[in-house]
Amino acid sequence: MSSAQDEFNLLVQSNREKYSTHPEDRDNDSDHDSNPSEDEQDHPQFSDSEDHDPTMRTGSSTYHVPNIVFDANTGPKGVIADAQAFERARASSFRKALHHNDHAKYVTDDSHLLHHTPPPDGSLSDEDEEHFLRQWREERIQELRNRSFRRPSPRRRMYGSVDTVDAVGYLDAIEKVTSDTVVVVCIYNPESKTSALVEDCMEGVARRNPTVRFVKLHHEIAEMDHIRAPALLAYRGGDVFETIVEIVRQIPKGRDCTSHTLEDLLKLYRVL
Repeated sequence: MSSAQDEFNLLVQSNREKYSTHPEDRDNDSDHDSNPSEDEQDHPQFSDSEDHDPTMRTGSSTYHVPNIVFDANTGPKGVIADAQAFERARASSFRKALHHNDHAKYVTDDSHLLHHTPPPDGSLSDEDEEHFLRQWREERIQELRNRSFRRPSPRRRMYGSVDTVDAVGYLDAIEKVTSDTVVVVCIYNPESKTSALVEDCMEGVARRNPTVRFVKLHHEIAEMDHIRAPALLAYRGGDVFETIVEIVRQIPKGRDCTSHTLEDLLKLYRVL
């Protein structure tokens, strides 16, 4: 072998020992030196679309998690996908529930007043608004009328005593009772002995007739100048149907004014 051949073989052998990889791979030796550890190799590999994402950078650059991930729900990427899906579902569910509650209340209120649902956007023309208010007023007036003419309970209240009333109590006594309840109002004068006698007798009559309402009203409050106390006024259904004056004089001769004689007098006038 010539010296030239020996020199060539030595050069080739030296070249093989220095470069044991493909020439194109020799430029990436720095990449091989920075290969991740075995633990880091367990991290998921991203798809081609993610490799070309401008938000991704190699080396020390920060990787930004995409807003939407379409990979399988396993591993870190799967956890991210599940979390994002959960947040979207929860927000959507909340919006639907809120919309449903508002819509339900809206429909309920309007159906009670108008018996129909207004336009979805809630807008009403001047004509529609005027119709709405007119119909609402009519229904409200009818409701009040029905309440006013509603028949009271047939159950009769039991009284059995004489109550002293003022002007308001007097009106309540004759109006806030059933239509068939008889109310006897005694116009009294506290300075009159005759009035005191009639008042005492009326207590006994009230105990024996508990379904009849007995009250007494001061003559100055009554302002009935044409009636001299003591006097008895009988009401039914809010209207006076009998007036009894000069009570003691109407007691039969030879009998005193007692609860029984006063009761007989009321029966004579068909109050009881």
